[in-house]
Amino acid sequence: MPEPHTSPLWLAVRLPALAAEPPASAGHTLEQVGLWGLELTHQVSLAPPDTVFLEVGGSQRLFGGPGEIRRHAREGLQGLGQTPAYLAAAPTPQGARLLARASPGTWVTDRRTLRHTLMPLPCQLLDPTPAQQEALDALGLSRLGDCLRMPRSGLRRRIGDPPVRRLEQALGERPEPRHCITPPQHYRGRLELPAPTTATRAAGFGLHRLLRALVGMLRGIDAGVQQATVILEYPDAPETRLTLGFLRPTRDLEYMAHIARHRLERQRLPDVAVAIRLEADQLLPYHGTSGQLFEEVGTSTEAVRTLSERLIARLGTDCVHRLAVCPDPRPERAWRRIPLEHPDQPPVATPPRPAWLLRRPQRLRSSEDRPYWGGPLHLEAGPERIESGWWDGEDVVRDYYVARAPGGSRLWVYRDHRPPYGWHLHGFFA
Repeated sequence: MPEPHTSPLWLAVRLPALAAEPPASAGHTLEQVGLWGLELTHQVSLAPPDTVFLEVGGSQRLFGGPGEIRRHAREGLQGLGQTPAYLAAAPTPQGARLLARASPGTWVTDRRTLRHTLMPLPCQLLDPTPAQQEALDALGLSRLGDCLRMPRSGLRRRIGDPPVRRLEQALGERPEPRHCITPPQHYRGRLELPAPTTATRAAGFGLHRLLRALVGMLRGIDAGVQQATVILEYPDAPETRLTLGFLRPTRDLEYMAHIARHRLERQRLPDVAVAIRLEADQLLPYHGTSGQLFEEVGTSTEAVRTLSERLIARLGTDCVHRLAVCPDPRPERAWRRIPLEHPDQPPVATPPRPAWLLRRPQRLRSSEDRPYWGGPLHLEAGPERIESGWWDGEDVVRDYYVARAPGGSRLWVYRDHRPPYGWHLHGFFA
């Protein structure tokens, strides 16, 4: 069945604190809030200097109603550090803007109610010029309801078109085309710190706000990041760049903030930091994980991944590895350490190998060409000839056997055809 038609509903987010910021900084902050807004809707429009419009008519059902939309918006804005924030909703963007300025918290869903709600509001909301305000005063018009009772053509002739146009757009009588932001192919966020600091904790506080904007954008476009870069800016020193790496694409805010905090704690700032940037050049498709109906016994793959990434963040990439097989016939050289994020390789097909190899093969006593280890060994399988290594000067020529000791242990032994010759114990089977 097709989805039922939903009427437009614009949520205006007004940020009065932006009025005190320089225009460039305020514009950047407004853009960050807009990117976060993609978490609530795919239609986000910026209205400088202090307002962001979110079309949430189609999102109410997804989030569970107007109350949940408001709660989610307030929590997100608080996470971005944008408080106070004045919110109001109306069927038109201009109507929502007027309500956010004069009656924050109002939620109007139909145009008839919107008209009655706007009537007692002051005419100053239409942003008249000084001359236009004088004309309004001369006509005795102080409320929007007064303007609505006047003939529209005469009102336009006396006070000019811009205020009347804004009023008509608020009522939905005149189109109000809005340009919605296009989801970017990468993320760039910058935040000037409240005060220069050498404390990584203070820098981490600013980074958390940038991560919140990034996560909102990622949720809105159903993407994740596997790598991001944190840049710390100083007044008299080269910037510091820190890489946040994850084993797979993620958009988990708490998890990303945890990794970032550990990376910052390990960094010593060469100078006082004045700003922090967050950059993610590659936005990847996000594949979420499904939970289990019944709890499984043992450690989950997700828990191991989380632990691994936290160890990398705390200790560094060079200190955390995993083991992998490599195509070398010599058992002591058939494995290597690789980074955790290294892709898996198909295993090399080999005969059975013991799980426990000795660091150095142990020479065995032999009698009549029969090895002994706690008694004579019974050779159950073999020989498996391994002759390799001529290219690096450590070539071997060995015949390997699976042997059983008198006590029942299964061993991996070999007879060496190179000096010092003889029998050797190389490993134990479980």
